[in-house]
Amino acid sequence: MLKQRILSALILLPLPILAMYFETPWFEVLIACIITIMGWEWEQLVLKRFSVYGMIMASAGIISIFVLDYIPIFALILPILMMFVFYYLCNKNNLPHKKLYSFGMIYTAYPAVSMVYILHNGGFLDMFWLFGLVCLMDTGAYIFGKTIGGPKLCPKISPKKTWAGFFGGIVCAALWGYLFTYLTSQEFNLFSAILAGVLGAVSQFGDLFESAIKRFLNVKDSSNLIPGHGGIFDRLDALMFVSPFVVLLEIFFASFVMLGVD
Repeated sequence: MLKQRILSALILLPLPILAMYFETPWFEVLIACIITIMGWEWEQLVLKRFSVYGMIMASAGIISIFVLDYIPIFALILPILMMFVFYYLCNKNNLPHKKLYSFGMIYTAYPAVSMVYILHNGGFLDMFWLFGLVCLMDTGAYIFGKTIGGPKLCPKISPKKTWAGFFGGIVCAALWGYLFTYLTSQEFNLFSAILAGVLGAVSQFGDLFESAIKRFLNVKDSSNLIPGHGGIFDRLDALMFVSPFVVLLEIFFASFVMLGVD
């Protein structure tokens, strides 16, 4: 299993980094492909089937990311409107988990819109910073959790996660923020380290949130698309959860809050 995880990561990691580096339209195309897969996974996960609903959900998310720069208010409102549409359709057809399935619209669309916003407004460095933070948090949590073990973080939701892994991941995320600031600005910035650690913790709650959904639905993985990792939701749950928080920081502080640079 570990070898599969490492091999899958080595194969898949260069793709998002290249898409981030070359920016528009390659990053948007990558996000559009991810949203399409998420539409398929979400319907399989919640409704145990696949129909046109999943593709409509994906299409609404794709429209939102591509109109973000031109009609931002539409990009923000469309997912909410479609959430109500899906609830109506699910209710009309007496489908199970109506509220949860409808929630999938904003659960997939807003993180995608957030990542595109970060790239467009902060550039490659901001998005790479966030991507690295989530990866280091996840890797640190896995290594510290496996090595130290100890009390469980939230055994009813995710039995394998430990407090040692949680705090170990935060330390790794904080170190990433600290070193990244130095590499990009030749300055050590404590604020960047603290912010990275806090956002690393937020990303871990994204992992727990998706685990809670899977436990509620009594499934292990969102799909078996990625060997050793599960599905797209399983791999991107932390990044999806933390991205909107980063956008709020960028909007309210109107600066490179992630890098700690005015």
